[in-house]
Amino acid sequence: MTSIFYCTSNIELETGIFQSFLGKIPMNLRSSILKFKKLEDRQRALFSKLLLIEGLKDLGLHAYSLDQLQLSKYRRPYFKGSIDFNISHSGSYIMCAISLGNKVGIDVEEIREIPVSDFDREFSKMEMEFISNSADPIREFYKLWTQKEAFLKAIGSGLYVPLNLVSVIDNIIKWDETKWFLTEVPLPDTTGYISHLCTDLSMTEMKIKRIVF
Repeated sequence: MTSIFYCTSNIELETGIFQSFLGKIPMNLRSSILKFKKLEDRQRALFSKLLLIEGLKDLGLHAYSLDQLQLSKYRRPYFKGSIDFNISHSGSYIMCAISLGNKVGIDVEEIREIPVSDFDREFSKMEMEFISNSADPIREFYKLWTQKEAFLKAIGSGLYVPLNLVSVIDNIIKWDETKWFLTEVPLPDTTGYISHLCTDLSMTEMKIKRIVF
């Protein structure tokens, strides 16, 4: 089972409250939060770490703490052992997926009006035609985008692998003789955002919980 924890950040925190929350983060990780110039970016980075802390507590994974985090060669944070997690944020949504026994990647995007044709290098000709001919091209674009992003985050390569090399067929991505499975994550705001989860095992159960800070 994969557990997904999420929160929203659409109100500016008072300085005292921000500092109080920051005090819950290990000292060695605080600089990665404070490096952001914009307050909203700092808050999203802060809530991302807090979501991971709360998620670990909720699942009873008390043996894991943020000061144990390590970075892969592509700078993907991870814990040693069978636990895997991934974090994404966009707009006011921050999401954290945690799983025991399988790899996970998650991506959320706020749906905004964009010139889809500007992203033709990220998709195949067939994909671009499918997006353009769909009933809702913008939403179809973000659906495919979040699917590909979730996969790249699951394998830990980020944007080191171009999106146009990733092909999604029936919510499955085949990569290096391995299948990766995609599932849309239902969100309360089903029109303004879209999110997908990617795992190396076919999904049997997904737990979704909102955290309020």
